[in-house]
Amino acid sequence: MLLIQRHHGLRAHPGQIGLPGGSMDRGDHALWQTALREAFEEVAVPPDAVRPLGYADPVRVHHTGFLITPLVASLAREFVPSLSLTEVESCFWMPLLDGPGSAEIVRRRVPTRLGDLEVPGYLFEEHFVWGATGMIVDDLRRRLGAPVAGPTAIP
Repeated sequence: MLLIQRHHGLRAHPGQIGLPGGSMDRGDHALWQTALREAFEEVAVPPDAVRPLGYADPVRVHHTGFLITPLVASLAREFVPSLSLTEVESCFWMPLLDGPGSAEIVRRRVPTRLGDLEVPGYLFEEHFVWGATGMIVDDLRRRLGAPVAGPTAIP
Protein backbone atom coordinates (compact mmCIF):
# COMPACT_ATOMS: atom_id res chain seq x y z
CA MET A 1 0.00 0.00 0.00
CA LEU A 2 1.36 3.42 -0.98
CA LEU A 3 1.60 5.83 1.95
CA ILE A 4 2.93 9.38 2.15
CA GLN A 5 4.48 11.52 4.84
CA ARG A 6 2.75 14.87 4.69
CA HIS A 7 4.96 17.94 4.37
CA HIS A 8 5.88 19.48 7.75
CA GLY A 9 4.80 22.93 6.50
CA LEU A 10 1.15 21.96 5.93
CA ARG A 11 -1.54 23.48 8.11
CA ALA A 12 -3.44 20.22 8.69
CA HIS A 13 -1.68 17.08 9.97
CA PRO A 14 1.88 18.26 9.22
CA GLY A 15 4.45 15.47 9.06
CA GLN A 16 1.87 12.73 9.60
CA ILE A 17 1.60 9.54 7.59
CA GLY A 18 -1.38 9.43 5.26
CA LEU A 19 -2.68 8.20 1.96
CA PRO A 20 -2.53 10.13 -1.29
CA GLY A 21 -5.79 12.04 -1.50
CA GLY A 22 -7.64 15.17 -0.61
CA SER A 23 -10.82 17.17 -0.98
CA MET A 24 -13.05 17.23 -4.03
CA ASP A 25 -12.58 20.05 -6.51
CA ARG A 26 -15.41 21.57 -8.53
CA GLY A 27 -14.24 19.63 -11.61
CA ASP A 28 -14.47 16.26 -9.82
CA HIS A 29 -17.78 14.57 -10.58
CA ALA A 30 -17.14 11.50 -8.42
CA LEU A 31 -14.98 10.49 -5.47
CA TRP A 32 -12.88 8.16 -7.63
CA GLN A 33 -11.98 11.15 -9.84
CA THR A 34 -10.83 13.05 -6.74
CA ALA A 35 -8.72 10.08 -5.63
CA LEU A 36 -7.03 9.70 -9.03
CA ARG A 37 -6.44 13.46 -9.42
CA GLU A 38 -4.96 13.82 -5.93
CA ALA A 39 -2.76 10.71 -6.31
CA PHE A 40 -1.39 12.20 -9.53
CA GLU A 41 -0.87 15.67 -7.97
CA GLU A 42 0.83 14.36 -4.82
CA VAL A 43 2.97 11.44 -6.03
CA ALA A 44 2.48 11.33 -9.83
CA VAL A 45 0.45 8.11 -9.96
CA PRO A 46 -0.65 7.99 -13.62
CA PRO A 47 -4.45 7.60 -13.73
CA ASP A 48 -4.14 4.97 -16.47
CA ALA A 49 -1.94 2.88 -14.14
CA VAL A 50 -4.75 2.54 -11.58
CA ARG A 51 -7.46 -0.12 -11.61
CA PRO A 52 -10.19 0.99 -9.13
CA LEU A 53 -11.65 -1.92 -7.14
CA GLY A 54 -14.15 -0.15 -4.88
CA TYR A 55 -14.39 1.89 -1.70
CA ALA A 56 -13.35 0.96 1.84
CA ASP A 57 -15.44 2.01 4.84
CA PRO A 58 -15.58 5.80 5.32
CA VAL A 59 -13.65 7.21 8.29
CA ARG A 60 -14.78 10.37 10.12
CA VAL A 61 -12.07 12.67 11.50
CA HIS A 62 -13.95 14.39 14.30
CA HIS A 63 -11.73 17.42 15.00
CA THR A 64 -11.59 18.48 11.33
CA GLY A 65 -15.05 17.32 10.29
CA PHE A 66 -13.66 15.44 7.30
CA LEU A 67 -15.22 12.22 6.10
CA ILE A 68 -12.57 10.16 4.31
CA THR A 69 -13.88 7.72 1.70
CA PRO A 70 -10.90 5.57 0.64
CA LEU A 71 -10.75 4.31 -2.94
CA VAL A 72 -9.17 0.87 -3.07
CA ALA A 73 -7.29 0.21 -6.28
CA SER A 74 -4.59 -1.99 -7.71
CA LEU A 75 -1.82 -0.92 -10.03
CA ALA A 76 -2.15 -2.04 -13.63
CA ARG A 77 1.53 -1.20 -14.16
CA GLU A 78 4.51 0.06 -12.23
CA PHE A 79 5.34 3.75 -11.96
CA VAL A 80 8.05 5.86 -10.34
CA PRO A 81 6.65 8.21 -7.67
CA SER A 82 7.50 11.90 -8.08
CA LEU A 83 6.61 13.99 -5.04
CA SER A 84 4.80 17.31 -4.90
CA LEU A 85 7.37 18.95 -2.65
CA THR A 86 4.85 21.41 -1.19
CA GLU A 87 2.55 18.61 -0.01
CA VAL A 88 4.61 15.44 0.44
CA GLU A 89 7.96 14.91 2.21
CA SER A 90 8.31 11.24 1.28
CA CYS A 91 6.39 8.17 0.22
CA PHE A 92 6.83 4.48 0.88
CA TRP A 93 5.21 1.12 0.23
CA MET A 94 3.92 -0.76 3.29
CA PRO A 95 2.76 -4.38 2.96
CA LEU A 96 -0.81 -4.93 4.14
CA LEU A 97 -0.34 -8.57 5.09
CA ASP A 98 1.99 -10.09 7.67
CA GLY A 99 5.23 -11.66 6.53
CA PRO A 100 8.90 -10.80 6.17
CA GLY A 101 9.35 -7.02 6.28
CA SER A 102 5.75 -6.37 7.34
CA ALA A 103 4.44 -3.74 9.73
CA GLU A 104 4.32 -4.45 13.46
CA ILE A 105 1.17 -3.72 15.49
CA VAL A 106 2.19 -1.44 18.40
CA ARG A 107 0.90 1.21 20.80
CA ARG A 108 2.70 4.56 21.00
CA ARG A 109 2.32 7.91 22.70
CA VAL A 110 1.66 10.69 20.20
CA PRO A 111 1.13 14.42 20.70
CA THR A 112 -2.42 15.57 19.92
CA ARG A 113 -4.40 18.74 20.56
CA LEU A 114 -5.67 17.00 23.73
CA GLY A 115 -2.15 16.25 24.96
CA ASP A 116 -0.13 13.06 24.59
CA LEU A 117 -2.28 9.99 23.97
CA GLU A 118 -1.33 6.33 23.71
CA VAL A 119 -2.78 5.02 20.44
CA PRO A 120 -2.66 1.78 18.47
CA GLY A 121 -1.05 1.70 15.07
CA TYR A 122 1.51 0.11 12.80
CA LEU A 123 5.26 0.53 12.98
CA PHE A 124 6.85 0.07 9.58
CA GLU A 125 10.52 0.92 9.27
CA GLU A 126 10.71 4.37 10.93
CA HIS A 127 7.05 5.23 10.22
CA PHE A 128 4.20 5.08 12.73
CA VAL A 129 0.83 4.71 10.98
CA TRP A 130 -2.09 5.64 13.25
CA GLY A 131 -5.28 7.71 13.46
CA ALA A 132 -7.46 7.87 10.37
CA THR A 133 -4.78 6.22 8.23
CA GLY A 134 -4.43 3.43 10.81
CA MET A 135 -8.21 2.93 10.75
CA ILE A 136 -8.14 2.58 6.95
CA VAL A 137 -5.27 0.09 7.20
CA ASP A 138 -7.28 -1.79 9.88
CA ASP A 139 -10.32 -1.97 7.57
CA LEU A 140 -8.30 -3.35 4.67
CA ARG A 141 -6.38 -5.82 6.86
CA ARG A 142 -9.63 -7.01 8.49
CA ARG A 143 -11.11 -7.67 5.03
CA LEU A 144 -7.99 -9.72 4.18
CA GLY A 145 -8.21 -11.72 7.42
CA ALA A 146 -5.14 -10.18 9.07
CA PRO A 147 -4.86 -8.96 12.70
CA VAL A 148 -5.59 -5.26 13.22
CA ALA A 149 -4.23 -2.56 15.53
CA GLY A 150 -7.52 -0.77 16.38
CA PRO A 151 -9.80 0.37 17.77
CA THR A 152 -8.62 3.93 17.34
CA ALA A 153 -10.43 7.00 18.59
CA ILE A 154 -9.48 10.14 16.70
CA PRO A 155 -9.77 13.24 18.88
